[in-house]
Amino acid sequence: MHDRQDFGWQAHVVGRLPLRPWLQERGSLTARLKRQYPDFSVKVLSQGWRKPNVDEQAVLRLPAATHAWVREVMLMGQGQPQVFAHSVIARKDLRGAWCQLRNIGRVPLGAALFANASVQRGRLHYRKLSPAHPLYKAFYRHFPEQARQVLWARRSLFCLRHYRLLVTEVFLPSCAQPPGR
Repeated sequence: MHDRQDFGWQAHVVGRLPLRPWLQERGSLTARLKRQYPDFSVKVLSQGWRKPNVDEQAVLRLPAATHAWVREVMLMGQGQPQVFAHSVIARKDLRGAWCQLRNIGRVPLGAALFANASVQRGRLHYRKLSPAHPLYKAFYRHFPEQARQVLWARRSLFCLRHYRLLVTEVFLPSCAQPPGR
């Protein structure tokens, strides 16, 4: 499975970051968040047909004018935002076993992906989001009351047969803090 790391995405986390263990987690992020936060929940922020970000179009091999199904959710713990998740799937890929992804509501996407042994996950890629990046802007559009802070993201391509899904997770610094702080 080949996925590209262009547009500033890196194959490795560089530097000493408190979020490093979260960024490099290869297992289910949902499962890890549920272990850390007994009150874990998913808050659906938006979903619908939209034009993917330019770097997402490249990974999904989509023409510039193409719309895809874009879902944005906040993974919550202790009643606070912990991870902003952004998933993109092309219309041509929203079929077969993944046709139900449009209707999962507050069910964590990770639960569906990691429950299916046929789903293959590509390499993780990382980046520190600049305030100009569309995902940085999207997070603050949904949560303007949050203090501006450094946001790190990771993304990976999931494949089920020839159907592709790009998942990006933006980690808030609070995620690295033990619960109760």
